[in-house]
Amino acid sequence: MTTVTRTRDAGRSFSVVTLGCAKNRVDSEGMSTLLLERGYDEREEPSDADVVIVNTCGFLGAARTESIETLQGFVDQRNPGQYIVAAGCLPALRDYSLDLPAGVDKVLTTREWFRIGDTVGSLFGEAPQPQLAGCDGLTTTFTHHHAGPSAYVKIADGCDHACAFCTIPTIKGRQASKRPLHVVQEIVDLVALGSKEIVLVSQDTIRYGADLGMKNGVADLIDMIGEQVPNLPWLRLLYIYPNPIVLKMIDALARHDMCVNYIDMPLQHAHPAVLKRMLRPSNLELTKRILDHARNTLDDVVLRTTLITGFPGETDEEFETLMEFIDEQEFDHVGVFTYSPEPGTVAFDMADPVPAEVAEERRNAIMELQQSISLEHNQKLEGRTLKVLVESIGEVEDENGQVSPVSVGRAYRHAPEVDGLVFIDGEQPVGEFVDATVYAGTEYDLWARVDAVIA
Repeated sequence: MTTVTRTRDAGRSFSVVTLGCAKNRVDSEGMSTLLLERGYDEREEPSDADVVIVNTCGFLGAARTESIETLQGFVDQRNPGQYIVAAGCLPALRDYSLDLPAGVDKVLTTREWFRIGDTVGSLFGEAPQPQLAGCDGLTTTFTHHHAGPSAYVKIADGCDHACAFCTIPTIKGRQASKRPLHVVQEIVDLVALGSKEIVLVSQDTIRYGADLGMKNGVADLIDMIGEQVPNLPWLRLLYIYPNPIVLKMIDALARHDMCVNYIDMPLQHAHPAVLKRMLRPSNLELTKRILDHARNTLDDVVLRTTLITGFPGETDEEFETLMEFIDEQEFDHVGVFTYSPEPGTVAFDMADPVPAEVAEERRNAIMELQQSISLEHNQKLEGRTLKVLVESIGEVEDENGQVSPVSVGRAYRHAPEVDGLVFIDGEQPVGEFVDATVYAGTEYDLWARVDAVIA
């Protein structure tokens, strides 16, 4: 375990711009922490910083394009003497790293983010810091300088699976898990700074600890957090690969009141033949067993999944099976993506491509079906009182043009950034829990009135 401290060096500043998923956000927070501890000042606006660090995404073609365009924009608009650093997933893809704008000053891959201090320091002629040697981004303990109401904690990086459509193994490599004590210490620090919700993330959360020799890593980690951080209000897990171990994870969630009853299990499809072509688990009976166990074990459990339409060879019959599965399971939240052919993946050269317009039509059909399911679920919540974590204050305008304040937050039903929100009439304290009674449910969001602030 390495703890890093620095003295301040006024006059040098940085700004981190994050693209992509929650895992990238965790790496960005780690880079910010290391630079703050090295003595640099953090700037909210990139135009005010001496160094702009763009933490890129390389998962899909559209994300790579956005990353390259964002970097090019900063290069074109840079201030005199300003440096641009390309970090994250895009530089890890060798072919796409060649597309980085010529004006980028330094490049840092996703597995090298912990070297950001020496990388930025070298731009100012500073000598490397030898005490950082040996850090790998997963075994290093950092002192958090700030935390919001909700905070992500990355428990592992990389993936041991080889899904036919996915570039993650190429970008991230094999899974490497953070040791349990390091995870717990990070959560303790974040709770001390005021975080009310901790969200555990990785590429394959259910396999956490397998590389450390842990048989039931996630379940054991949940028990450890429950025992050692009893003052944590909410613990949420994302990205649960369908696996028999999920059954033990569900049992662990049920043992601790801090665990929100929320299962995020990306399934990608529901027809065995498509799943086999995807190189994904194709035992639908196991999947249904997991979903049934969650419903029978966790009160009012919320189920979320993500799906892909238009995978090579997907027939009308296979798609209809997927639609029937969605209708049968009635997930609370569903994310749907059209298949994106990614160079270097197994699926890239597969025969029988599905036309893009067909894939989009199928996506729209799923979304229309899911909206009706979500609306029904949300309307059933009308009259119920939910515990809501307030995250911001906004404004709402009625039909007469009258503007009034509204508090924006989430119930246990909503994961950060991907699910709906709860809008509460009036201003409530940001960063605190309130009891709010739902008076309207829409396809995605809930509208509520506050009953009381929870101490």
